[in-house]
Amino acid sequence: MRLAVLTTGSVRRRYFVERLQQRFAVAKVMIETRDPPPPIPTDHPLDTARNERESAHWYNGSPPRFDDIAATERHETLNDPAAVASLRALKPEVVLVYGTGPLGAEVLDCCRDGILNFHNGDPEEYRGLDCHLWPIYHRDFDALRMTLHRIEPELDTGAIVDRRPVPLSRGMPLADLRRAACDLSVGMALSALERFQESGGFDAMRQSRKGRYYSYMPAVLKDICTRNFERHTAAL
Repeated sequence: MRLAVLTTGSVRRRYFVERLQQRFAVAKVMIETRDPPPPIPTDHPLDTARNERESAHWYNGSPPRFDDIAATERHETLNDPAAVASLRALKPEVVLVYGTGPLGAEVLDCCRDGILNFHNGDPEEYRGLDCHLWPIYHRDFDALRMTLHRIEPELDTGAIVDRRPVPLSRGMPLADLRRAACDLSVGMALSALERFQESGGFDAMRQSRKGRYYSYMPAVLKDICTRNFERHTAAL
């Protein structure tokens, strides 16, 4: 099985690929380097806290370079002609997408039946960005899920291959939610790849409804999310 991962260079993406490499050879990781600033202020102490906690939890504060984990390429955007040509030349059987910007038709056509995306939420309720935070803002804790779905031209609307609730624990801080979601994504990816290896494809169920689209969460709302989440986990 020729496997490619399209992602960003963050620590949690490195951990994700490192865990995949323990079971399945990753032929290439294609890293999108563009990180355009949001149109609104979003910086918040939560962002720094979760980065620090993830690095400490997985790597004792010293994460490896991505190049020491897998063969990597870097492109400003994965829709660049050079990135598309490289992916096409690889002829991947499976492509896992985790954290990139929207992908164009030329990228999707490189692996039409085997390209899957990780969505940090339940797309039948929440599509778009920061979908691990918007449910907390609305106190909709049942929607804290990770979803693995086929990619369609419209964002987060593809048929669902796997969807699981993010495990929460008593007293868990919001800074640990993204780490728990990444750990869950590893298990979902391994299960999906095992099924593909056995059957040569992915079973998927069409979404029954299209969730509301959300954009970046403003910094001023992250305080509310932090309070809502801590109250919820304190009562578990």
